[in-house]
Amino acid sequence: MVLFLEMGAAAQSVPTKLSLAAATDLLMKRNLAVLAARYNVDAVRAQRIAAGLRPNPTLSVSATQLTIPRLFANPSLALRTGDNVAANSTYTVEVDQLIERGNKRGLRVAQAELNVRVAEAQLRDALRQQLFQLRQAFFSAVLARENLRVARENLAHFERTEQILQAQYREGYTAGVDLRRIEIQKFELEHEAATAEQGYQQAVRDVLNLIGVGDAPSNASVQLTGGQSANDADLQIIDGDLDVIPVLLWIDDLRQMALANRPDVQAARLAVDAAKIGVQLAAAQRVRDVTIGGQYARNGSDNTVGIVLSVPLKVGPRAQAAIEQATALELQAEAQLRQAETQALTDVEKAFIAYRTSRDRLRAFSSDVLRAAEDVRRTEEIAYREGAKGLLDFLDAQRAYNQVRLDYNQARYDFLMSLYQLEYATGTSIVK
Repeated sequence: MVLFLEMGAAAQSVPTKLSLAAATDLLMKRNLAVLAARYNVDAVRAQRIAAGLRPNPTLSVSATQLTIPRLFANPSLALRTGDNVAANSTYTVEVDQLIERGNKRGLRVAQAELNVRVAEAQLRDALRQQLFQLRQAFFSAVLARENLRVARENLAHFERTEQILQAQYREGYTAGVDLRRIEIQKFELEHEAATAEQGYQQAVRDVLNLIGVGDAPSNASVQLTGGQSANDADLQIIDGDLDVIPVLLWIDDLRQMALANRPDVQAARLAVDAAKIGVQLAAAQRVRDVTIGGQYARNGSDNTVGIVLSVPLKVGPRAQAAIEQATALELQAEAQLRQAETQALTDVEKAFIAYRTSRDRLRAFSSDVLRAAEDVRRTEEIAYREGAKGLLDFLDAQRAYNQVRLDYNQARYDFLMSLYQLEYATGTSIVK
């Protein structure tokens, strides 16, 4: 199996031997979900800048009382007083500035700053979710690789046994039915090996997708060279194992960690704070803004200046609708916070149950159990070859040995993933 990871001259290179740390670095740089969340932070920061801007002044220029026939007949009358003052043209230049009252700008800025923090927490949450998916895919590939090796070792062992039985069959020492049973068992092992290999390739493909190269199947894919099975070197593309250092965890500590550190809970909590400021901002609409301005006017040859003060008239409770909407959004944010906290605690409970179950199951395995299964298989094989036992006894011992190894791999995988599930549930680092 060959791993093609060339993405073009401008693309970053991906290691052909991919460790979890390297895959994590690539995910943080190139994962599309993380990039989308990062762009959302940039967009919300731009909104923060807009929220702090003051209203621009308004420039107005006007010309009124233009008597067209008279001006065409004598253009010099445009800028001087004529005999008929009422017929003189008036030119006005006015600059107005809206003055916001009620701390509206300060509230907008405070709400925008909280929205930035919400977006940053959502970015961390997107990273939390994508990292968990990466670890699932990565260690699913490791599990499939270990199971593939078990299947291949058993297959090689059966092929040697088959060769011996074929020789014995030709010499008349073995019944043909035993040879057919071996062939059937060999077929089952070949199927198990093919299934494990398929699982490995699919898991590697998931890893590539999460690190940002999954959209280029022609030049960033895992393929079997010449239609052959992957060799041992190919199986090292995913550089990792299922071993982990056991840790001692307490459910109460995990609950507190989840409520304090989970980014989705943090985002929901910040959203409540932003909604509270939204209510204050809506209430601030009751305070009327004023507009002040300066005016210069020329009527004929006369120049005048003036000051303009504009105050909107309060007709009806126009801010009430905005206040009710903001209040509803605050209640919605509080409900979403309670839901996020409940979900976090539920995730912790489920992850801790998986942790205890997988921990106890892994403890049941030891080197003695694996060695005992191998010894039983070897004993049954020798007894069969010497005629002391039947083929079915040997096949049962072989299946038991194979199942013990597969169960051991699964137990290690389940325990490791239970720790990562606890990391996902609490938003903190647990696996060492």
